Amino acid sequence: MSKYKQMLSKIGRFMAMVLLIAITFSYAMFQGGFVSWFLFYTLIPFLLFSLVLTFIPIQIKEVGREITPRRLSRGDKATVTIHFKNATLFPLAFLTVRELGLNSDVVEKSKGCSNLYFVGWKRRFHWTYEIPELERGEIQFSTLQFTFTDFFGWTVRHKFVTEKQSMLVYPKLLNIKYRQLPKQFDQGGVLSPYAFVKDTSMVTSVRDYQAGDRFSWIHWKSFAKNETLRTKDFEERQSEETVIVVDATTKKHFEEVIELSASVLHAIVKNHGDVSFFIAGDNEKFYPKIKSHGEWEEVMRQLAVVEASDTENIDFILTKEQMKLESSMILFTGELTDSLKNYFMHHSKWMKGIICYVVTTQEEFERTQIKSQYFNVKIIPITKERFSDVFTEVIKP
Repeated sequence: MSKYKQMLSKIGRFMAMVLLIAITFSYAMFQGGFVSWFLFYTLIPFLLFSLVLTFIPIQIKEVGREITPRRLSRGDKATVTIHFKNATLFPLAFLTVRELGLNSDVVEKSKGCSNLYFVGWKRRFHWTYEIPELERGEIQFSTLQFTFTDFFGWTVRHKFVTEKQSMLVYPKLLNIKYRQLPKQFDQGGVLSPYAFVKDTSMVTSVRDYQAGDRFSWIHWKSFAKNETLRTKDFEERQSEETVIVVDATTKKHFEEVIELSASVLHAIVKNHGDVSFFIAGDNEKFYPKIKSHGEWEEVMRQLAVVEASDTENIDFILTKEQMKLESSMILFTGELTDSLKNYFMHHSKWMKGIICYVVTTQEEFERTQIKSQYFNVKIIPITKERFSDVFTEVIKP
């Protein structure tokens, strides 16, 4: 139906211009005189230009879009540059370029996503616009609309060029003061801060052999020299096996939850901690043993697009994935729901320890007091102003 209307509109505009030429010519012929012929010869170039514009093939080539900077985080400003070449042989008058398919928030922030040019014989064009205060997520660019008009808007031609591109806006990473977290809890209190394990790749010294030492630990070079059994002594390191869980079953404070969890993950990976990551929601994602930069980037890409949904039950999700969550858990949520309380009540005793950060506002923090009432769980309400001290909040009473 829309194509039918467009065709009727084109035919109507064409007939109107032909009729206008006929009227002005008839007026000049029958009226005579300088004024009538001056009017005819003044209008005829514009009318002929409009008629030619109706039929000529319009060619737009070498269309491209560049987005800077390459990596964007929530709150950043993106600069988008469109460049293209006008390969039409006929000189054109006015050209409007517009981005199509963008959501209304992006269009409003960028003040319309369109630009106007006077073309003439000019071939190459570029246009730059900005999108400030970006929100986390994926922005899809799809189509550019080129609209050509004559001097009076009698003829309007449209050309659509598909130029698909996507832009990821990552969660904003905060500068967090890193420190190792305690691992075991009893009614919210710390029992044993760390478990020590021997790193057999780091030999620190050699000592006398003791009963019970492993055969593989014997230092054979020293035995060959003095025929005395001696054992390698290894460096003890603190085990930091942790799983970070993001509660994507509640929409309350979800953007702040994503920002905090991404920052904590970045701090742990940067300091070579043993950490896994689990997103509990409609689209569950589990990332075990994140070590390399590539694995961390994969998690960040998922955090850039994940959305919260209150249709899922976090108690059911965490119970179902219990085998994956055997390590000490750091859980980030925007609301201490009944479902989450139920999980703490019935399943926390099987865990090595749970630290639950409940993101809240200052008003909510002052109005309500959240206490740890569950075995092996420490619940910590935290406001955005204290995100940078998230690791030190654990040791507070």
